[in-house]
Amino acid sequence: MSITYKDIARKAGVSISTVSRVINQTDLHKVGKTTQKKVEKIVEKLDFTPNVIARSLVSRKTYNVAVAIKDLEDIINPYFNQVISGIAGVLERRGYFLQLVRTVSAKEKALSPYYLKAIQEKRVDGLILLSEEAKNKDVIELFAKKVPVILVNRTIPNITAPSVLIDNEGGLYDATKELIELKHKRIVFLAGSFDFQLDKQRLKGYKKALKEANISYDKSLIIEGAFNFNQSATALGGLLKKKVKFSAIVASDDVMALACINLLNERGYKVPEDISVIGFNDMLLLPLASSLSSMKLPLVELGRKAATMLLSIINNDPIKEMEVIFKPELIKRNSIGINKKK
Repeated sequence: MSITYKDIARKAGVSISTVSRVINQTDLHKVGKTTQKKVEKIVEKLDFTPNVIARSLVSRKTYNVAVAIKDLEDIINPYFNQVISGIAGVLERRGYFLQLVRTVSAKEKALSPYYLKAIQEKRVDGLILLSEEAKNKDVIELFAKKVPVILVNRTIPNITAPSVLIDNEGGLYDATKELIELKHKRIVFLAGSFDFQLDKQRLKGYKKALKEANISYDKSLIIEGAFNFNQSATALGGLLKKKVKFSAIVASDDVMALACINLLNERGYKVPEDISVIGFNDMLLLPLASSLSSMKLPLVELGRKAATMLLSIINNDPIKEMEVIFKPELIKRNSIGINKKK
């Protein structure tokens, strides 16, 4: 026997319209927090699944949310799969479905016109943008058309957009400062790509730490690894081939940091005795990461926050903060040590 709104209303001692508001997440200010929690508890206990088609007809929503990444192969990246895991958890509890969309492919322009059309035609109710490759002008067009959008780890000039951000500058500053305090002066910054806002911000943090310590900035110590294991190893290999002197590396993510450690081990260097390495994101699930010092981020929580903010916009609920910033925390492990070289 299927459960109905009427059954839930009777058990909760509320009206059917109240149950409808809670399940459809509409006009919640008319319900009250206590009543909302009471109804949600009964819905969970009865394992009630609303009829999406019926809900859509009543609310004129699709109950689909698009999450945009560069390309679908990026889902294997630990950064993206943890953020998306947090997003999915919130959406599932609220009766929404997640659709992964790509902003780049070999045959299409950034932010594929198909997905722009899908969003604008309300095939989805909103978008969480994880990709830096989507062009600003396309995203601005979505905002101009009042499409609910949350930006993750990026901002767009001249518009006020709801955003979930990482303190990229502060994170790289803290990582670089830690290495400086360990007597390192020749520190490599392995960025992903300076086409990305996040790496431009992280370079600022790197430079700030050097300046405070009266250490000259050396452009030869700045390399890019495209957030890719093999390309990071190639970039570091180029420095070693040129015999550039350095005693530490701070990388813009853990995949690149681990590529460095792997290559250094192959070339006969010891970590951290010869060269110290710090990563970013703290991906303990990756091979070899158990000994990697890294800038930890609560990536699942970041995803939850992005999803919660988006659903508030979709349901016309007020947002307390238009901008939420997560600050990385340095987790010290065995990949860093005091520089004993002269």
